[in-house]
Amino acid sequence: MSSNSGSFRDPFGKVFTSDGKVFRSIFSPGVKTYEAAKMRGVYEHLIDKRLLISHEETQVDESAAEGAVYCLAHPCLPMVSYPWEWSFSMLKDAALLHLEAMEILVPRGFWLRDASAFNVQYDGKQLVLIDTLSIGKRTPDSPWVAYGQFCAHFLAPLAIAAYCDIRLLSLWRSYIEGFPLDLVVKMLPSIKKYRPGIFMHLKLHSAAQASADKKEDITKIRSSEKIKVGDKGLIGIVSSLKRTIDRTNWKRRSAIWEDYGEIRTYDDPDVAMKSEYVENVIRQLKPKMVWDLGANRGEFSLIAASHGAFVVSIDGDPACSEALYEKIGGEKRITGILPLTMDLANPSPGLGWNSKERLSLSERGPADLVMALALIHHLVLSSCVPFDLIAEWFSTLGNSLLIEFVPPDDPMVKKLLQNRGDEHLPYSLNLFKRSFASFYDFEEEIILNNGRILFLCERSKNKI
Repeated sequence: MSSNSGSFRDPFGKVFTSDGKVFRSIFSPGVKTYEAAKMRGVYEHLIDKRLLISHEETQVDESAAEGAVYCLAHPCLPMVSYPWEWSFSMLKDAALLHLEAMEILVPRGFWLRDASAFNVQYDGKQLVLIDTLSIGKRTPDSPWVAYGQFCAHFLAPLAIAAYCDIRLLSLWRSYIEGFPLDLVVKMLPSIKKYRPGIFMHLKLHSAAQASADKKEDITKIRSSEKIKVGDKGLIGIVSSLKRTIDRTNWKRRSAIWEDYGEIRTYDDPDVAMKSEYVENVIRQLKPKMVWDLGANRGEFSLIAASHGAFVVSIDGDPACSEALYEKIGGEKRITGILPLTMDLANPSPGLGWNSKERLSLSERGPADLVMALALIHHLVLSSCVPFDLIAEWFSTLGNSLLIEFVPPDDPMVKKLLQNRGDEHLPYSLNLFKRSFASFYDFEEEIILNNGRILFLCERSKNKI
């Protein structure tokens, strides 16, 4: 039995894995709420609506956490991701998912006692709530207990991304308990602070927090000062949040990479040849899990997904991740692709308590196949990471590697070195091969008409 490193904070229960399966122990403090929600059909309704991950009661045995009264079995998620890696629209959809669940729960006498962004994951088909025990019995005439958390985890980061800069979503790494509302209000342009919803849920909310913090003794607050909110009022707050989130939009833009198809330096025959080879590799290896590093708009991710692989599609440009997220969620509804935004020269580290509460990218592997197409020249020449360190890192991420080498005389390499002269790391085909041969066996290679080379490699146990 292995405890989930991100579930230790909940007194109601704990998630653990056993024999590759995911389970949730429910402790005594959570039993009453669990039984009440079960009796009222709350879980069944949310699962049928595809808002909540499914569960099945199973026997409480020695593998369950000590003190467990119930044990639930959950389906395994293909990949855990975090809000600092999500596209704008994915974070927005996660927010709306919470509010849709609230609209169902409140009339039934329940609510979300926890509105953390970490409670949402992609199950391979859609976003779902994964914390069964975040559903609690509503306290009559009480304000929503998770209102502040919802604003800090969803509305605040969405507002700052939409009205300031999308790159500020990276602040999640510093504030994994949610964006401080006072900081967000200070950063928002003055005119945006007074937009409907933003003014109430961020500016006034932040002022109320500051006022509460100044009270010398909160135990002396008179009961008459406590706000009472009935079901109708709570639904009104949820509706107001929903309208505010709906109206908060980011105008997707990218200086380079989103338009890469128009500016890349090779012709359609080379693209077709490259796509055909990628498809042949996928057919040959039949990988269940593919990580597409430097995926751009995901054209090769789509190829892998079309053959049944689950694809984690990673790019450093938030506009590319956004474009792919919008594409897979369009009318054709493509499943099995998780677009993430990440600087691969500074990938997601372990964060939270003891740096283990939220896993690093490497800890969420390995993949069956890692694709690094048109990537490593950027890592070497722009991010100054030597070939040997790239090869070593890639070898920890997956078993097979499909990698593209872009020769020094390629127009893109020349562009990267335009103003560098000789002040850059060594970059050559021979050095690339020597560095990667320390960790991989080269199985196949194909040379495109433009001189770029695709290599299929297998991690060598004898060389690591």
